[in-house]
This record gives sequence, structure tokens and C-alpha cells, in this order.
Amino acid sequence: MMRCFFILIALTQATMHAADSSAQKPNIVLIMADDLGYGALGCYGNKEVKTPNIDALATGGVRLTDFHSNGPMCTPTRAALMTGRYQQRCAWVDDEELSPKMREQRKENLKQRWAWGISPQEQTLPRLLQQSGYRTAILGKWHLGYDSKFHPMNYGFDEFRGYIGGAVDYHTHVATHGTEELDWWHDKTIENETGYTTDLLTQYATHFIERNKSRPFYLYLSHEAVHDPLQGRDPSKKKSPRETYKEMIEVLDESVGTVVEALRKNKLANNTLVIFCSDNGPVKIGVAANASLKGSKGSMFEGGHRVPFIANWPGVIPAGQTNSQTVMSMDLLPTFAKLAGTSAPQGHPIDGVDILPFLKDPSKANDRVLHWLFGSDWAVRKGVWKLIGKGDRPLTLVNLEADIEEKNNLMKEQPELVGELIQLHRQWISEVGDR
Repeated sequence: MMRCFFILIALTQATMHAADSSAQKPNIVLIMADDLGYGALGCYGNKEVKTPNIDALATGGVRLTDFHSNGPMCTPTRAALMTGRYQQRCAWVDDEELSPKMREQRKENLKQRWAWGISPQEQTLPRLLQQSGYRTAILGKWHLGYDSKFHPMNYGFDEFRGYIGGAVDYHTHVATHGTEELDWWHDKTIENETGYTTDLLTQYATHFIERNKSRPFYLYLSHEAVHDPLQGRDPSKKKSPRETYKEMIEVLDESVGTVVEALRKNKLANNTLVIFCSDNGPVKIGVAANASLKGSKGSMFEGGHRVPFIANWPGVIPAGQTNSQTVMSMDLLPTFAKLAGTSAPQGHPIDGVDILPFLKDPSKANDRVLHWLFGSDWAVRKGVWKLIGKGDRPLTLVNLEADIEEKNNLMKEQPELVGELIQLHRQWISEVGDR
């Protein structure tokens, strides 16, 4: 009898210890804007748009000046985020498998959906965190496959509120990229409701935080803003495209403030890493969306993939930093996995690195060669040097430290460096493929 009593005590203590250990794991909130340019925020120098909440997040944490999306478009970046590696490594899935309606759409000459995506066999960030005891949610944009087998809840997300495709009307939630169908989901059910997309996603986020305040969670708030269509909160108010774009950014800023306040209200701020970033550069529109950077969404120039990135974690990441470390979207998986006490399985190549040491101490070394590939356009980065090419041809060599606007092509002055960078690009292609 006494022996059973002591066994019961031991089991109880072990259970309590496991619960305490789980409670100590930090929460992770990733807020990703869509098509938000490097120069669209006050803390990145914009004088026209008011973004006090995002600016405050930067003031209380670290603002990166050399963060890059893995691709200059939405889906490639999201694939890299989900897998922690270059999207070219992802198991290929045929477009018509990702979206069975595409064949019919082609026959009927309808607008073709962008159906690129990742195989369900990929090891993903939410799945790793889920296996480590995290409650996981994606709120907003998915865009990694339309068919039911590619639903985000099949990749490790416990909850989904938002849309599968590239964009929806901000008020009706009907898809704007593809056939005109309702694309507004509650988990695995299409379920429409009244409200402006940015506001609804914010509401879902605060509810998720409240419901999961007693356990570690990963919240991926994948906003639609400021992706087209250009629509403000009140469709009856007629504004210029420039005014509407400005409003959309400022409503996005309100959302960030509301989410941060929800963390504070639930006494979670000190145990939560909050990251704000964008998935790629902006479309060509006003409001100084890209500061002085050359290029825009889809481009290999800096304006296509150098985007805002802010990390905030009170007591862990020193406040008020500006950090020039070169970081990419694929770095978030190994960073988050390390915080959760896990890592990708052996034999699963990870290209990203844990960036938390750099966020804590900008002086730590982070020297590596980085690559971009979109269609036949490519770029390779080594230190301050960046070479842009197309197909087999190198086109432009720039020193980003001296020429962030990429005005001066130095290929003729640096032929040996051009040769070295071409070789690095070819070697990378041989390793990851050219999809």
C-alpha cells in the first residue's frame, strides 16, 4: 500500500514537472503582411503612413535592415517558411493535383489560379511545434494548394480561419485570383461572415490568444493586407488608390497593436516572441512603398525581396536595436523549433539557421552565401556582393553596402568575383534544382 502511495506521488510530480516544463516554452506569434514594402512603415523612414504600433514593436525590440523573403512572390516565400529550406527543395506537386479545377479553367479560358504548393509529405514548422506540445493556428492566407488534401490543417495546424487562395475581396471574401468563389474558411468548412478581412483576422487572433493562454502556442497571423484589391474598411467612401493603400497599412498597424495588447492583457508578453515581417516586396504603387530600393514584387532587385522585419521579446531581445544581419524567411523554422526544444528530423536538409543569437547580439557572425530563383531570374549574395542573372547570363553585380539602390553595375571591374558568384549559383542549382 505504502509503495503504491509513493509511486502515485512520483507520477504526480512527474506530470506536474512536465506541465511546468511545457508552460515555460515561449509562445510564438508571427505576423506576416502581404506585399508590404521595405519603406512602407514609419520605423523604416516613411513620413506619410502612420504606424505607431509597429514602430513601438521595433522600439521595444530589434529592427532588421537586411531581411529578405525567400522569394519575390507570395507562395515561394511561404513554402520556405513552412519547411525551413529553399523552396526549390520541396517535393514537387503538379499544378492540376493542387487545384483539380485548373484543367476546366483552361478549357473555359478562365483566369488561371496560381496553384504552386508543397507536398503533404514535407516536414513543416507547425507540425514540429505541434509535436512539441504547441497549439497551432493559421489565420489568413494559406496559398500552398487548393485541393482538400493540401488544406493547412493537414500540415500541422490545429486551427484555420481565413482563405486558401492568393487573395479575396476584403468585404465579400470571394476569391479574386481564380474563379469567383467564396474562399472563407472555419477550419475545414467554408463559412462566410460579415466583416473587413483585416479586422476579422485580428479578432480571431485575440480570441486564439485568450483561449490558449495557459499553454504554449504558435500563432501565424498571415494578413491579406496590403495585397490587392485595394479596399478600405468602408466601401462606400471613395478614396484614391494612394489614400486607400495608406489606410490599409494603418489598419494593419492597428491589428498589430491589438494583438500585442491581447498578449499584455493575458500576461503573456514576457514569454512571447513576436515577429512582424512581409512575404515579399510591394506592387508598383505610391506611398513610397519601397523607399529608395530598386524593383518591386517579382523582381530580383532588392525591392522584390528586401522587406521589413521586427522581432520583440521583452527581457530576451534587447530593446532599441537596429540590426544589419542578413536573414531570410527560411530561418524562422530552425529558430522556432529551437525555442520549442525540437529540431527537424535527421536526413531532412534545412537551409535556414537559428537567428535568435543574432537578434540578441548583432555582433555574432552570420556569414553565408544566399540564393534566390524565380522563373529564369536568379540572384546570389555573398557578403556585400550580389550578382543578378537570367538563365545562363549574369547581368548585374552590385556592392550593396555602397550602392543599396543598385545603380552601378560593377561586372566589368570585378570579373573574377563574377566568375566566383556564377560558380556558386551553378553549384546551388545542382543541389536544389531549378524549379
